[in-house]
Amino acid sequence: MLEPQMQVPSPAMGAMDELLARREKALALVQSAMAQLVEATGLMPIRGTEFTSALRQQSWFSLDTRPEGFQQEVMQATQRAYDGNGWRWLLDSSGLGDLMTADDKKAIERQLHSDPMPLSREAVQGTFVALFENRHEVFRRGVVELFRGLCKQYRSHSAFKIQRRLVLNGAFSQYGGWASFSSARERVDDLERILLVLEGQEPSQVPHDERLSYRLEESRKAALLAEGERTGELKTDWLRCRWFANGNLHLWLKREDHIDRINALIADYYGAALAHDHHRKTGA
Repeated sequence: MLEPQMQVPSPAMGAMDELLARREKALALVQSAMAQLVEATGLMPIRGTEFTSALRQQSWFSLDTRPEGFQQEVMQATQRAYDGNGWRWLLDSSGLGDLMTADDKKAIERQLHSDPMPLSREAVQGTFVALFENRHEVFRRGVVELFRGLCKQYRSHSAFKIQRRLVLNGAFSQYGGWASFSSARERVDDLERILLVLEGQEPSQVPHDERLSYRLEESRKAALLAEGERTGELKTDWLRCRWFANGNLHLWLKREDHIDRINALIADYYGAALAHDHHRKTGA
């Protein structure tokens, strides 16, 4: 008995051709989009994770359900990432960031992370002119903030007058590096910046691996790795630095003229602040 001839199911040739053409086009578009994303990432002023993190945080399901809204959200996230990195690069490359205090930098970083000001020629010029005009006041306020923020349990610490020794509690972790929960590294950077400015030197010109905070961390790590030693000392032209097993860092100012000039800056700051407060209250 002969079996009936069976016709093999097959889509219409035109439909198959269209499907295959759409496949090739989709793959080419995605490949092009990925290449452009890689290029866009390379255009970021500072290499970091802000841009890629912003992309990961998007709801990619929306690409299919509401493509226009999704594109707008991605563009906004990209602009925030670029603007934030752009401001960071400008502050760092110009050297103005080195004149800012640790507290100022934290405040700016919070703003850059949450809602950076859009980059434009007018915004950059206005911001930098204001920072430059106020640089002396910012520097003087940074001196006050540094010493006002030191632990008050030590007799050598005062918000109004410094002495030779500074103590930073819990500066280092048990692994040798700076403690993540401490602001000690920023305080050391502030102190070095103050001394450099007093000496007429440009803080931004000091290479990263020559900065005091970097040298202290590397020295402590090396001693811990080689000998298991948790105490040690590092001396510079202006400071004697000693760290202890409990993670504390003590710094001694070696030059009396530095102490006198810093105290003069503190006195000037509080004198100006008191005078301003008096004028405000009296209306004079």
